[in-house]
Amino acid sequence: MFSFVDIRLALLLSAAVLLARGQGEDDRSFGSCLLDGQSYNDKDVWKPEPCQICVCDSGTVLCDDVMCEDTSDCADPIIPEGECCPICPDSNGTPP
Repeated sequence: MFSFVDIRLALLLSAAVLLARGQGEDDRSFGSCLLDGQSYNDKDVWKPEPCQICVCDSGTVLCDDVMCEDTSDCADPIIPEGECCPICPDSNGTPP
């Protein structure tokens, strides 16, 4: 399950890839990527680990660490199973 931060990071990575691709390159089909024996199509985005997000860019795998929002104002933040970033257990995200 992607969190809000993961979605923003995926969109940012995708936008950077599309911007780089659009600078002076033709529109031909690019190659797939291979990481740890797993094949990915061009422009695929995936999370090999909870705190890492990757994208396949024209045959090259680009990975980055997930950036978490500050939860220092939360009394008892939790990290949901399979996620990287802590959240406030309060339903609206504010400290209880």
